[in-house]
Amino acid sequence: MPHTILSPKAFKSLATTFLVPFPIIGLIFFLVGENHLKQELHRISHSYVNQIEAIADELRDENLQALYDATNCQQIQKDLLFKAFLREMLIVEDLKITCSSKRSEADLAKIKHQLPAEMLETGEYLFDVPYKDGPVRSLLVVDKDKNAPSRSAISIIDQSYIDVRLGLGNDDRIMHSIMTVSGKTYPANSHIEDNRFLTTANSDHLNIQISIQPSNKLKNELYINCVLFTIPVSLFFSMLWYLLRYWYQTKGSLAEKMKKALKANEFYLVYQPLVDSSTAKVQGMEALIRWNSPRTGFIGPDIFIPVAEQHGLINKITDFVFERALADWQQNTVSDLHIGINVPPSYLSQNSCLEKLKAYAKRYQAQGLQLGIEITERQLLDKSDRAVLTDIQKLGIDVSIDDFGTGYTSLSVLEDTEFNYLKIDRCFINTIGIKSVNSPVLNSIINLADSMNVLMVAEGVETKEQADYLKSHGVQLLQGYFFYKPMSLEDMSALLKNNQ
Repeated sequence: MPHTILSPKAFKSLATTFLVPFPIIGLIFFLVGENHLKQELHRISHSYVNQIEAIADELRDENLQALYDATNCQQIQKDLLFKAFLREMLIVEDLKITCSSKRSEADLAKIKHQLPAEMLETGEYLFDVPYKDGPVRSLLVVDKDKNAPSRSAISIIDQSYIDVRLGLGNDDRIMHSIMTVSGKTYPANSHIEDNRFLTTANSDHLNIQISIQPSNKLKNELYINCVLFTIPVSLFFSMLWYLLRYWYQTKGSLAEKMKKALKANEFYLVYQPLVDSSTAKVQGMEALIRWNSPRTGFIGPDIFIPVAEQHGLINKITDFVFERALADWQQNTVSDLHIGINVPPSYLSQNSCLEKLKAYAKRYQAQGLQLGIEITERQLLDKSDRAVLTDIQKLGIDVSIDDFGTGYTSLSVLEDTEFNYLKIDRCFINTIGIKSVNSPVLNSIINLADSMNVLMVAEGVETKEQADYLKSHGVQLLQGYFFYKPMSLEDMSALLKNNQ
């Protein structure tokens, strides 16, 4: 059976898992970014209002001083000489301009125009003030003399300072900025179309409203930041969602999937050869179960075996291995071919254990197969499991103690147990050639097996140095990637044919 990492359906599911969150997370970040942009525009617009208010309030103070404290026009001109943001202050009496902070009396006499009467009331106004270079729309701050109702002071704010305070031409965050006073706009004839980014701020005590619209640069920053945040966050949530789904599929609902998989024949076997250390010929093999799900792809035994044990499916899995091995090797041509199958503790504990193994032994023998079961060392701690091993051997089934050295079996327990093979765990094989606390233990296990007159199998042999060392110390059978990885039935059959 092919070893695919992901089936097409699983790949499609994985791709969907990673692609679906992108538009969702992107939309969320866009809305969050848009809200942040609107807050920033709100802050900018109110900042503009505050700056205009500061100028207007200061000029209002100057208006009041000119109305109530100044004794003549020359004093007004002197007091306002260094007011940079004041273009001109006018004193109006009976609708006539009687004093200017910038003009002489001779120049003042040349002024022919009159200000509208409605603009002489206390307040703020936009007015196209005539100058020799042409009319200039300016913001006027007007205060009426309480003691002389026909007399008013008018401060005209310099246009350049209004532009600066409105961010016109000097704030790359803003595309349009408009000040509205009593229906008139500054700059003149300016207009902003209503859209979702249009932001308006009103002064609390002045008749002023400022509307702004963000520049393309500020909006592009929103979109760029949206993308930059969306990609890693989407990947994070995609991975989290994928892992949660994977956990659910392999843990939460894996037991149910295993039941269906057994019926759907999704499990299969691979075989890892056992090699004679002296001749390098294959002397047998271990049957290993694998699962390739069409929904989730390959699922390792380290994942599904513990789940099978937890949900009471391990015995069914074991029966499947017994049956599938028989089916795989029904055309066996090698006499007395040894085949080892892992048997869990619960399998030996069931009442029908001996009857089932007796039936399997006969069927395996009929196909020229020497059946062997492999039990872990921890199973020897149960007296009932140890007792049944003698009966199992009487059925003609070899018994191997798997992963020896990793449990807590005492020597007295080993002496009371009947078995044929002692499989040395790979953690001890890995100590060959290096200094380790486990190094002396390996030789002790080898000596123990010699004294008990049982065959030894070394698991996890991966280097020539390990193989040579084990051969020189009398370990009869070797198993590991140095010789062969677990292989398909076809490859194992071809290997046995060549081996003969």
